[in-house]
Amino acid sequence: MRRRLAFLIAAALLNVAGAASAKSPDRCSPAIAKSTDIETIQSNYRDWAGQCVRVQGLGIDRHLYADRQALTEHTPPFGEGALRSIVLYPNNKTGRLPENRPRMIEVTGRVGSCQDANDAIAEMQTGAPDQIIMVGGYCHTSLATYISPSHIRVIDPTRPARLTEAEVPPEQRDIMDAPTDWPALPAMRDTAHALFNALAKRDRAAFVRLSEPYYDWPIPAKEAKQNFARLTAPKAAFAHVPAATQQERAFTERLMPEEGTPSGLLLCRCKTSDCTGKWPALRRDADNLPERPYLCIAANNYLLGPGKATVIQATAPLAKDGFAEPSAP
Repeated sequence: MRRRLAFLIAAALLNVAGAASAKSPDRCSPAIAKSTDIETIQSNYRDWAGQCVRVQGLGIDRHLYADRQALTEHTPPFGEGALRSIVLYPNNKTGRLPENRPRMIEVTGRVGSCQDANDAIAEMQTGAPDQIIMVGGYCHTSLATYISPSHIRVIDPTRPARLTEAEVPPEQRDIMDAPTDWPALPAMRDTAHALFNALAKRDRAAFVRLSEPYYDWPIPAKEAKQNFARLTAPKAAFAHVPAATQQERAFTERLMPEEGTPSGLLLCRCKTSDCTGKWPALRRDADNLPERPYLCIAANNYLLGPGKATVIQATAPLAKDGFAEPSAP
C-alpha cells in the first residue's frame, strides 16, 4: 500500500514536471519576450532554458515548424534532436491549435525540455529506489524541447500548400514506394482494393467488415458505419470512386535497411488521367481531402488478441482539414 501510495503521489506531483523548467514568477507576455527562431533555440537550448521567447513559424497540431520544408525533418520517436521544429507544450490556458489546420502563427512562451524533466525524475528515482516515480503529462512519452505558450497569435490564416514531390527529394519523404519483394504486399493490396470496391459499390457491410476487426461488436460496428457515411457523403472524397483501372501507387513508411519489413501499406488511386508529380510526398497528405487528385486506403495487420489470429485491416483516412492543394502549374 505504501508503495502504491508513493506512486500515486509522485504521479500527481510530477504531472506538470515537464513544464517545470518553463515556469517563472513573471508572466511571459509578448511585451517582455525575446524574439528568436526555432533553429536558434534548438541549437543552443541551455542558453534559452526558462526564457520567455517570441517565435514565428508554421503551426499545426502540437508543433511549430520553421517553414514547410521543416515538415520533412526526421526525428527520433521521442522527439529529441529536432532542429527545425519545436513542440508546443499543451496547457489549459492557451488551448491547442485547431486539429490538422496549418497556419502561420507567432507563439510567446517559455522554453523547457522533457529531457530535463525525465533526467530530474531519474535522479529522484535513484534516491528513492523503493518508490515508483515518473513524469506525468506530455513529457511522460517525450524527450523533446518545447515552448509552453502563454500567447498564440495568427499571422496568416491562409492554409499553406502541401509539399509536392518536386519539392521533396525521395530520401527526405516519410513514405516510399512499397518494396516489390515484400511478402505481405499482395495480401495488403488485395485488402485495400476490397475497401475501394466496397466504397465504390456503397457496400456498407463489406466496409464495416474490412475496416473494423471487431465488426460484430455493437460499438465498433456503429463507429465504422458512421465513418462509411462520412466518407460517402455527397461532398466527401469518396462521393465518386475512380475505377480500378486508374493509375495507382503503393507506399510504405520509409525504413532504414536495419528496420526490417514495413508495418503497413498505403495504396493511392489517381482521380484524374495522370498523377505523375501529384502523389503525396508526406504521409500526412494522404488525408483524402476532397481537393486531392488521389484517394488513399491504408492497410495493416491487426492482432485480434493473445493467441488469436492476425487479420488485415483496411481504413480510409479522413481529415477535416489540412494543407491546401497546390495550384496547377
